[in-house]
Amino acid sequence: MILTNAIVSYNILMRVVTAFLLCVLCLSVQAQDERYYRSIFSGDLFSSEKEGFYHKIAVRSKKYMLDINRDGKEDAIQTLKRDGVDFFRVLDEYGRVKFESKLNPKGLNSSIFRVSFKAISKTIDVLILHYYEGDTEAAIFEGSARLYFATIINRDLGNIKFQKGPYFWTEREGVVGKYWNRRYIVNTLDYNNDGFREISTTYNKNNRVFMYKDEQWVTL
Repeated sequence: MILTNAIVSYNILMRVVTAFLLCVLCLSVQAQDERYYRSIFSGDLFSSEKEGFYHKIAVRSKKYMLDINRDGKEDAIQTLKRDGVDFFRVLDEYGRVKFESKLNPKGLNSSIFRVSFKAISKTIDVLILHYYEGDTEAAIFEGSARLYFATIINRDLGNIKFQKGPYFWTEREGVVGKYWNRRYIVNTLDYNNDGFREISTTYNKNNRVFMYKDEQWVTL
């Protein structure tokens, strides 16, 4: 009789403990859901720079030195790849990161393969990034590349505007092994003699000219 009463008491105790744990679990899930939805509306959910976020694979290039703000001291540019996504950064003379932005790959083997530094006016300079977006091999091999513009305003490394530019090159392999790879040309010239250089691209008999207006590059 004593053993039976002990078993009954034990079963009651376990039910109470189980109910308590379920209650705690429900409250925890509810709190997590609330934080999740708050992060959606605040934008924190989509930030890759959240505290505690770690990339599985992260590599970086060496620093390429040049005087970006024209103060007689060498700054640096650097490319990075984090979990297959490409990034571009600018560092000041002390190695501090002053600017960083990501680029959008479309396939495998994406990379920034050339950077040109050009003066647009007395107060505006631009880093022109030649970016291979990667290639795909679903049915046929196909790849593409486009320009990105990192515009430095008033020679201030803390005031850099980053903008996606035009496609300037594609490659593809069609039937019976035929392969197309078009040549391209990128120039910076003052076409309208207004004291500001424009950026022009020539590709596959197509010419496009971009002028800097209202802190962005627009097509003429």
